[in-house]
Amino acid sequence: MNTPEVRGQFIAPVTPFTADGDLMVDAFVEILRWHLESGAGGFLIAGDNGECWALTDAELGLLTETAKKEAAGRVPIFTGTGAITAQRTIKLSDIAARAGADGLCLQPQSYVLNGTKAEICRRFELVSRAVPLPIMLYNNPARTGLNMSVDILGGICDVAPVVALKEASADFVHVTDVIRAHAERFAILVGCCQLILPGLDLGAAGYLSTAPELWGEGAKRIMTFETLSLAEKREIHFAITDVFGTLMGVDTRPAALKAALNLLGRPAGFPREPVQPLSQASEAVVREVLVRNGLLDKIGAQRAAQ
Repeated sequence: MNTPEVRGQFIAPVTPFTADGDLMVDAFVEILRWHLESGAGGFLIAGDNGECWALTDAELGLLTETAKKEAAGRVPIFTGTGAITAQRTIKLSDIAARAGADGLCLQPQSYVLNGTKAEICRRFELVSRAVPLPIMLYNNPARTGLNMSVDILGGICDVAPVVALKEASADFVHVTDVIRAHAERFAILVGCCQLILPGLDLGAAGYLSTAPELWGEGAKRIMTFETLSLAEKREIHFAITDVFGTLMGVDTRPAALKAALNLLGRPAGFPREPVQPLSQASEAVVREVLVRNGLLDKIGAQRAAQ
């Protein structure tokens, strides 16, 4: 089994759809190329930003195959294949593997909102036996209702080939404990913008969040954190958390991210049902935060709003 390098800025790209909900493959390719040119260290296809819940099995395979082709071995491709049951997760994981994914991104079962250590570890063991690809764990209690403890994470590592963790609990005490316990065992990617710089300072390998990618090549500064002054770190921290907070707090995710990308001239398209595009009022809020943080020219934003 090849172990992909997990480090730096990982991107969970959006999946562009038309207003009628049709997949826009050419737009997806354009988004991927922009991220690659901006210095992406890897991709998580069919993540939350990619509206994994709205994809067909065939689309999951096509998006993975497309990303694999565009990356051309330069960066690793992980695909989100988590489902409520292990059986369904295995099916999606097999589709991703056949499409060329370098790894899988898996979380505890959603909807059930609970799970013993034995149940959770058994789930990962079954999937890794059926589809032996490297695994990026995804800890997001807001989505699953379950926060994977240091002990549970260790138990999963004992039964599955874990190479990374997207840690999106937004609890800095928990993030601290995870980095202290497991930073030498697998790569930890910070999942919430307000914890990116503190997490990197503590030993996280990188981040997989929403907002920094809007800076394009400018986001490369984040991974030079060791050379930055306190003033520079504060500047970056305040900017990305301001944008992140808006994108996470306006309407239904990832509609705000797609709106932001569209405002910046990237073909993010529309969300797919059940998520609706932003209202005019909400789009104005997104436009304002982009202008406030130097991502969008004020005059251009005013013209676009007319």
